[in-house]
Amino acid sequence: MVTEIPNFTIKEETESGASVITVRNTATGEFFSVIPESGARLQELLLSGGKEKFSVLKKIKNIHSQVPDDIYTNAKLSPFAGRIKAGRYDHNNVSYNVPLTFPEEGNACHGFVFDKKFEVVKTVITPDHALCSLKYEYNKNVAGYPFNYALELSYILTSTDGLICKTKVINRSLSTMPLSDGWHHYFMLGDEVDRLKLKLEVSDIVEVDAKNIPTGKRTPFRDYTSPVEIGEKRFNTCFLVDGKKGKAVTQLISEDRGVTLSVWQETGMNKFNYLVVYTPPDRKSIAIEPMTSNVDSFNNGKGLIVLPPNGEFAAKCGIQIGR
Repeated sequence: MVTEIPNFTIKEETESGASVITVRNTATGEFFSVIPESGARLQELLLSGGKEKFSVLKKIKNIHSQVPDDIYTNAKLSPFAGRIKAGRYDHNNVSYNVPLTFPEEGNACHGFVFDKKFEVVKTVITPDHALCSLKYEYNKNVAGYPFNYALELSYILTSTDGLICKTKVINRSLSTMPLSDGWHHYFMLGDEVDRLKLKLEVSDIVEVDAKNIPTGKRTPFRDYTSPVEIGEKRFNTCFLVDGKKGKAVTQLISEDRGVTLSVWQETGMNKFNYLVVYTPPDRKSIAIEPMTSNVDSFNNGKGLIVLPPNGEFAAKCGIQIGR
């Protein structure tokens, strides 16, 4: 399948037994590829920073890898982002238990859709952007989350503003359903993370215990309001973002290559009001994770979205690069 209009093409191919859809800007050379069978994860994203192009995401090379950081590379986090303490929560006066996907911590983490097969429901090309939308129908597939919902992800490659990622969730249940939404993109700029600088638009840092569950305490955080070299700093950190402008921007800066990567997230009521930053052990990439809610929001309620029957959640974030 190839769809083409001047400046953009959408092409579907098969790689290692899985379909891969590539959306390309033929004028700039920018492109993204997405793997429907593997959680509709972005396999690769190439953006233009002027004369030079940058592969800004950790590339997914093996969708069957069982290495934890590979499993969640560039994943959609749904129906909960971050952790649920001990996999237990209450909703509408009923107690539920979901599988402990992080058994070393004794927690559930990152939801259920990161490895599910999505269906391509729409592709669109216009003179200034190209879009690919993919959908997954969750039908009480996992014990402990007995709700039905539709999840649609739309990736939009624009002529001038990089990539936009849109999420839409519709509650198909007859009752309310708890929801926390997020992304788990791993970013890189060709340098070791230690050599990069980080700039955050956050207001508070969330204190967590030894099992990465919030203690209930948060404190003002201003350490990265200007770009600061990451150095040996290790992040597995949740922040409340500064959402006064309706958008919060995290910047990753390579002075060696003279380029700035910007990851923006929509803020406001039931939008991406939290941010997790994580440095994997190999320190070749850094996860910048827009989230609607605090870690363990199914228990602490901080930012938790409760969708009524037929209710809809929608939010977006984006990735840009510039000199």
